Amino acid sequence: MGRGGGHFARGLPWLLVLCMAAVACAPPSGWSVAPPECDDTDSASFVTGFESREGGAPDPFTYVEEDGLPVFHIFMSASLPDEDGYRPARFVYRGRCYVAEMRYRGDTSLEFPKLSLTVDIDGEQRFDEPSLAGGFMGRRKLVLTSPFNDNSYLRARLAFELWNRMSPDHLPVQAYSAVVYMNGRYQGLYTVMDHIDRDYLSAHGLDPGGDLFKAVGGDANFSRLDSMGGQKKKLHQGYEKKAGKPEDGDEAYRTIDALTAFVADATPEQFLAERGDWVDVSDYEDWWILSTLMSAKDSVAKNAYHFRARGTGARFRYIPWDLDTSFGQDWNTTRLHAEDLDPYTRENRVFSRMLEDPAIAGPLRERYRALLQGPLSRDVVLGLIDGYVRELEPAALKDEARWGKEYKSFRSWSWRTDFNDFEGEVAYLRAWVDTRWRVLEESLR
Repeated sequence: MGRGGGHFARGLPWLLVLCMAAVACAPPSGWSVAPPECDDTDSASFVTGFESREGGAPDPFTYVEEDGLPVFHIFMSASLPDEDGYRPARFVYRGRCYVAEMRYRGDTSLEFPKLSLTVDIDGEQRFDEPSLAGGFMGRRKLVLTSPFNDNSYLRARLAFELWNRMSPDHLPVQAYSAVVYMNGRYQGLYTVMDHIDRDYLSAHGLDPGGDLFKAVGGDANFSRLDSMGGQKKKLHQGYEKKAGKPEDGDEAYRTIDALTAFVADATPEQFLAERGDWVDVSDYEDWWILSTLMSAKDSVAKNAYHFRARGTGARFRYIPWDLDTSFGQDWNTTRLHAEDLDPYTRENRVFSRMLEDPAIAGPLRERYRALLQGPLSRDVVLGLIDGYVRELEPAALKDEARWGKEYKSFRSWSWRTDFNDFEGEVAYLRAWVDTRWRVLEESLR
């Protein structure tokens, strides 16, 4: 069974045993709508006999697309979650039934009316989507991200696509769009994304037993000072350990502490000569390029993953995350000026160390120019935006009709007077990219 699978089996009431033999029955305790029964959970077989749908709700086994996008039909128990917040769940996708556990995810986004989800599939099942995101195959975990704070519905996808295009050597994050129904009711347009964990590492040929850290706060800045300028009590402030042994205690953070100490304390000569022994240099240089390209101010210290395999000589790798602050808006939808070229050296000591050394900064700027003339050119990026709009427009307009009122009245940004509808936000984003790229090209001459 998958994570927590035993909780699911033990928590089912005896009534569900009777329901398994029946064509239809009343919802068992904990479920607002009776979930479908996945007959053979190891093979995610097709299932028949699901008739406990609300009036007018789509049949999850035949209603596989909406407005050209795939549909997730999710059934999640309303019973109390376990210690990690996971609830028993099932979902149907392209006619396949999966037994899973799900939890609501995020920090600030947990306050959104339209919530994001982590999906953890039980048993030997694996989630497969062969046609989208270059092949989204063999996933045991995935993330369904709510674009509630992005009414262009495309910023996260565009951000990860640019990272993936920057270099074939990057650790990519795959993403695509889908429609979600929850317990038979329309929930809206979501972004389906990789879950960064041991399985992700293994799928990319990396050591699944290595150290994986998630930067969850601004103190994850590779400095001896915290984000407010005070002395840190521990160098690993701002990080959570996500994989690797040990899991807890100061020893769990030994490798990220050592990297932070090197970045903070190395002489200029040492940093230039030895940084390639500590990190994949192109990863961390491209992190700075991506951040400044998109004005991703909320992801220049926190909202990042850092991975190091076990063994002597292993180097840290960077994996981007949570890039909804990008392309002209902050996490709370505040507008960001395209002309503001903040290098984020105050927020991230790695960035300042790279830019203060001409031997690093010179080639870094040359690479930036080459990317803007090639795989990240203005025409390429505007073309990607136009392609996403053609794909998403019908679903985006439907989502806007459902959530638009809540979006405009949400307390974190209800004070704004410059709201756009979907069409207006796309126009704003295109104009921002056009201006930003011109300003960057001029600054890099």
